[in-house]
Amino acid sequence: MGETGRVLISDAGPRAHRHQFVISRQPFLPDEDWTSQALSNEFHLSHQRDLPVQVLEQDGRSVMLLGHAFALAPGAGPDEMAGRFARIEWPYLYPDPSVLLPIHYGDTPGGPLVTSSPSLAARLGGGAVTSRGIAWSGLNWTPPPGTAVAGIARLMRDQRLAIPTATVERVECPIRPAASVTAARDGMAADLTALAGTLKDRPGTTYLALTAGLDSRTLLAGLLAAGTRFECVTQSFDGVNPADIEIAGRISRHLGIRHHVVGPEAFDEAPLRLWREHGLKSYSDADDAYLIPQNQYRFLGEGDLLVRGGCFEFGRRFYASRFTGLDFGNATGTALWSRFEAAAPHPPTVAALDAWLDWRRGHADGFDLVDSFYLDQRAGGWLASVEHGLDMLPGHSFPMANCSRILSALITPAEADRADGRLQRDVIRLLEPGLLRFPVNPVGFGERATRVLHRTRDGIKRRIKRVLPEAMVRRLRR
Repeated sequence: MGETGRVLISDAGPRAHRHQFVISRQPFLPDEDWTSQALSNEFHLSHQRDLPVQVLEQDGRSVMLLGHAFALAPGAGPDEMAGRFARIEWPYLYPDPSVLLPIHYGDTPGGPLVTSSPSLAARLGGGAVTSRGIAWSGLNWTPPPGTAVAGIARLMRDQRLAIPTATVERVECPIRPAASVTAARDGMAADLTALAGTLKDRPGTTYLALTAGLDSRTLLAGLLAAGTRFECVTQSFDGVNPADIEIAGRISRHLGIRHHVVGPEAFDEAPLRLWREHGLKSYSDADDAYLIPQNQYRFLGEGDLLVRGGCFEFGRRFYASRFTGLDFGNATGTALWSRFEAAAPHPPTVAALDAWLDWRRGHADGFDLVDSFYLDQRAGGWLASVEHGLDMLPGHSFPMANCSRILSALITPAEADRADGRLQRDVIRLLEPGLLRFPVNPVGFGERATRVLHRTRDGIKRRIKRVLPEAMVRRLRR
């Protein structure tokens, strides 16, 4: 029988710079938890010991994988891997499909520097740090290719980094629609099942972050189809839709799978200070507001894996309504800022958005503004920062949809079907049709009314900001 209850507290707590790496001319060994190895006569890879590092032979080439790369089949190439990883084929470093393992780089006074950590980039790069008061609402991340550290940039998904010169070169984007919707459905079902199957023999507990949403249910279908043992977990904090807990519990009981509801403990500032040290406050979300200071990842222990649903929103045209009237022909950094924020533009952030637009206009990849912004900013900026924040915890996070083949499947249906999530529903119907008997993200009348009010308020703020002079906006704000 399935059960819902309080989870055991892990013995291992959060630690700054866990799972991080640094590439530089000198080894970086801040404590005994770090190790180093030579990449060439000049450069060393240093990393915290919990970060997986493996060397593979592929087509006669030596390939070093950093992070968690789950292959669809033995000997799979990078387009057939999912997770958060980077690969080094000397002298180049390549990111994962959405750069969920963030790559910060720059030519610093100490020579070229590459690191997964924004705070270590600030510490080792020597550049000034420009802070912005990032709030949970609005543009709640630092937009790539910009960073908060002077002289440090962030790699994007269609770039490779020449390590000895800390310069980028364009690489072809491997994300393209499948031959048909049927091929996309069958391929995504097979790929999710294969990826879930790779988790069967791993040590530790596999947890699925289960809510009432479509994304986690799609992953659930893949785990069930693979016959992988796992438990479900739902975090309960202020603002969570009660349906997430109630429906996740109903599904778990129906399947006979253990379901943990992880509620808040007393607010503790100490892990929040660690989070700030670890990530340089590069984003704001539920993690810093509730989950980390209230110890709501306490179920994760060393060797455990948390399967999460990030990147599926790419298929649903996530920013279509927000970017109405904008495209690559008329968008500017200021215009993008105004679609998220009512406050006066923050010049470094606007400059980063303009730099992103410049790169994308000069290196078209077949995506429009909505899809490109999702991959480069929502995934490569916000989600990558969230995942980096989770690196400080024991265990590992696995965003299974971060795979070129799965992302390709998600953009195959027509636009109306994409917005409705039809492909995911078809995958669930193929793998575990009984899961569709449970409601997906039901919204009560009170919550619907609140959402309408919030959207109306935010829309009025953005329109006032675009029409009125800044001085008048400031007077109205007072």
